Amino acid sequence: MHVAALEPIASDGVPAGFAALGAGESEAGERVLVGFSPTNGGDAALAVLAHAAELASDGNFSGKALAIAPRWPSAARRRLARVGQVGFEFCPLEVPSLGADGGAVEPERSDLPRSLPVDLLAATCEPPEGPDLFRRALRALEGLAAKHGGVVRGTGQGAELVLLARRCALLRPEAGGVVLETLRPDKASTRLEADLLAGALDRLEGQLRKRLNDRRVRGGEEGLRGSAVGALAAAAELRNVCSWPLAGDDPDVIDQVGLDPEGRPVVAVVRERLDLPAVGAVLDVLDALQAALPGLFIAAGLRPATPRLAFAAREIDATVAHLFGALAFDHAFYEIRGRTEVVLRDQSEAALPQKPEAVVADGETQALGSREPERTAPRRRRRRGGRGQRQGKRVSSDRPEARESDSETPAPAEETAQSAEVPEAIDEASSIDEISLFDLDDEPRREAAGSGTRPARRRGRRQGGRSRVRAPDNDAEDTAADTGDAKTADDDLVAEDAHDLAATLAPLDESALGAPIPGYDDEEDGAAEGGDDWMRERDLRQRARAAEIASEPVVVHEEESAPVAPRRRSAIVAHADRSSVIAAVLLAREIRLVEGFWVYPQEELMTFFRGVATDLRADVPIHIVGFHAKPARATVQAASLYSGRLYWYDHHDWPPEDLESMRNAIGEGYVEVQSGSGSSIAAVLARRARRSRFSDKLVELATGRFSQHDYERWGRYWWHRISELTRETGEKRREIEPLLAGRPSDLAKATAGAPLPPLPAEVPYVSERDFRVVHSGGFGLVVVPVPPDIDPHMTARLARERFAAQVSLTYVEGEDLVMLGGEESRGHQSLDLSAMVAHLAAKHDWIEPRRDEDHVARLHIHELAQRPERLDEVVGAVATGRSILEG
Repeated sequence: MHVAALEPIASDGVPAGFAALGAGESEAGERVLVGFSPTNGGDAALAVLAHAAELASDGNFSGKALAIAPRWPSAARRRLARVGQVGFEFCPLEVPSLGADGGAVEPERSDLPRSLPVDLLAATCEPPEGPDLFRRALRALEGLAAKHGGVVRGTGQGAELVLLARRCALLRPEAGGVVLETLRPDKASTRLEADLLAGALDRLEGQLRKRLNDRRVRGGEEGLRGSAVGALAAAAELRNVCSWPLAGDDPDVIDQVGLDPEGRPVVAVVRERLDLPAVGAVLDVLDALQAALPGLFIAAGLRPATPRLAFAAREIDATVAHLFGALAFDHAFYEIRGRTEVVLRDQSEAALPQKPEAVVADGETQALGSREPERTAPRRRRRRGGRGQRQGKRVSSDRPEARESDSETPAPAEETAQSAEVPEAIDEASSIDEISLFDLDDEPRREAAGSGTRPARRRGRRQGGRSRVRAPDNDAEDTAADTGDAKTADDDLVAEDAHDLAATLAPLDESALGAPIPGYDDEEDGAAEGGDDWMRERDLRQRARAAEIASEPVVVHEEESAPVAPRRRSAIVAHADRSSVIAAVLLAREIRLVEGFWVYPQEELMTFFRGVATDLRADVPIHIVGFHAKPARATVQAASLYSGRLYWYDHHDWPPEDLESMRNAIGEGYVEVQSGSGSSIAAVLARRARRSRFSDKLVELATGRFSQHDYERWGRYWWHRISELTRETGEKRREIEPLLAGRPSDLAKATAGAPLPPLPAEVPYVSERDFRVVHSGGFGLVVVPVPPDIDPHMTARLARERFAAQVSLTYVEGEDLVMLGGEESRGHQSLDLSAMVAHLAAKHDWIEPRRDEDHVARLHIHELAQRPERLDEVVGAVATGRSILEG
């Protein structure tokens, strides 16, 4: 077909990588819409059908819709069979010459997954012990599934444990035994034995808990699919529900399948956002699901019929609603509010998102397709209310109650008159979505005021992202308002418009820049070493930036809730690595009174508890730096004997149950674990109460930010000496005594006569290799991968100097932790690296910032080893973000 004047069409509902849309005219002057996909004709069909249906619903289109692709696989052809009656001509076309391979035919494998009853899998194990061992492990997996809301299903490979729509474990028969594979969050494989089965399953549950307790999993789409699927089944009135029934995809495409009261199958799908790619994936697996339905509901009264589709999502693209107007499917949409609350949307309105949905929320209706509906009348103002008092009612639009609510809703003009003349008549119960986060803090403020204490300083967002300081003459007035009657405060009117919030927010009690920077204890060092104004400027800038972060609330860790280590002679145990020894030295300088200083590798930690610790006096505090609880049970039991005087600092990733056990054993405030930071220095600095210039110099030495002057005088020697200490276990107080004294002049004199230590291992590593260097507008970035036995901070420093780069991006090979480094010292322009980390974390949901008490800009890139392209995205963002780095 010849199409003239073909022009591209931009559609928000069609992702750029999904399909391309265009519009033109045929030779007869008829309007033609074209959808094209270079890989899958089914994607082109969905895109052009959705767009054409949207135009046809407004009466703006009655021509032809062409879906063009070089290849139409069988799944794409099955999509064509689901197209219903439309008010335009729909023509799918296959044009092999448009493909990148010129029309070459590729083999197509069957996409129907092989499902088996789990009870039959035991017969495939080798007797005599294999079948019984498999059944024991299978029952344990089923118990874990019941405990954590998952399912166990049989496949050709074995029995899969599925949690939150992802395969987490696989129990499979193997020649000579049974193997348990842990797939998430960390991969592992264990050959099961009868006497070791309990331990293997305990480790598996620890991994499952680690994943389920991950904030990103709970708050992401996976957590949503696990929490909302039960509410969706209840709203759709399903029975005999089977969760994640179809093997073969990871994550699963279908969340649930069940039967409605009439026995008709219903397919339930939960998504964070329902768009065209998600709908296409569901359509592609329906045939496989229909083939499995008789086996799933063999005795449940299944009625042979085409499955009904029930979708639930926080956000449903309007394009999807228009698409289902062109498909021959019985379907329903549900909107998810909060975590598990679903709101029914009438089926007749599925193709008309501009109509109001049947949701009664305190006498008002809301439309799904309009996020910000136009308002010609003045905005209503609402009263403040307590948390949890604004729950709206939810009914279906085809019920009498919904029609009554719709009829009772006043017209906009009537609302305006009522709002202007009788403000008291406004319904006090408003939607929970309209509660200001600042309102939720009113009760604690009133309680603090009533007790005679000043309310705790709060941090939050203000219009424009700027902080505001409470005026002195407003303190008395604010206090009177806080201590007044609660009912009077509740009667204050709150503007519904976001632009009016600035007038309703209470001013901050103190400056948003935070507490004053504490002074140094060793001020006499300043005269010899020069001023440290650059460090104070850096701290001030970082505090100001933290106060202005608006992407999410600032988490304020209340230091007063953690126990303060007593200032008396203490025992300190450091793990045998350089950063842990330096962290322990910083802690010893903080305490000042050291009973002993021991260095042990992880496997010898119990040597300290069984030998050295028993000889200490009963009142001596013990500080453990850089160790994790391994073996967990023995370590926790030994630590519990010193509850109330044992303090633990670490940076490793602990299993959630081990960390909880340690906190229960010695006290929650006695454990400071900053998982994923790569160093225990940040954990120690989080509890530091005093500042010391020499302690700051030690931190700079450990993080590669040292000055050349300090490195030549004493830094090179102690870098090598500390490395030697990590290879010598036992008591090391005498060896580190010069560092505890902390006088650079004495250190320089002591090291002047010592033999020159060898070059650090990082020097030949950098000099003998080439690294990736990115230049952008005179700005240089060097990407430095390092092996686990090389210090990343020193390597990054050397790489920056060799390639004259301003910024380095360093990561340990095989790990997800990435560190940004820059020339942040005297004589160089200070770069705001933490601002770049905050920018990247706000931009990508797979990036998580880490604590930076040691002024190291860290970020955790999820699945970096499996998704190396994510590192390229970070490199590009840093290389082009010079304005962010320079503040």
